[in-house]
Amino acid sequence: MKIHWTSGLRSILFTLIITLLLTFTYYPQQQSRDPSLADLRARNFKVKTLQGKSIELNSLLGQGKPVILDIWASTCGPCRQEIPHLIQFAKTHREEGLIVIGLTIEDPKVDLKAVKSFVKEFSMNYEVAFAPQEVYLFFNGTNSGLIPQTMVFHPNGRMVRRLIGYNEKTGKRILDQAVALALQPVK
Repeated sequence: MKIHWTSGLRSILFTLIITLLLTFTYYPQQQSRDPSLADLRARNFKVKTLQGKSIELNSLLGQGKPVILDIWASTCGPCRQEIPHLIQFAKTHREEGLIVIGLTIEDPKVDLKAVKSFVKEFSMNYEVAFAPQEVYLFFNGTNSGLIPQTMVFHPNGRMVRRLIGYNEKTGKRILDQAVALALQPVK
């Protein structure tokens, strides 16, 4: 049986086009650019504190300051590797105005005790809150479950860097570079 190569090529192209169309149809809310702090503030998300109080995320973000926003979970291995570096950033750069916020994607009704224990175990020295799923979707467009996700913002609100996942060998270097950029004066 002999198949002509053009019919095989047509079949491959057809499959590729259908796959692309389905992908763009299935993920329509995916953002084409990284959101800024202004975009995040405009959504006016509510988060739950470790004390169970519902507050506006905007109240944690500050104005005109560099921000590290980390989406994490206490059961996430790479999160456990990254958090000590975030603690160090919060300690080292607090006087320069750096704000570090950890938003766990865990359920406050189910995981409050575990998260509080985790925060205590790691001596987390920055704001920690429970984020609703909408915050994760805002940054990702889908509920893919990729954590940690660390976004570093310049005081002008522009996202300097987004790090998805964490590797001890390269993650700290990447975050060091991003924080250095975020701490540069506003032009």
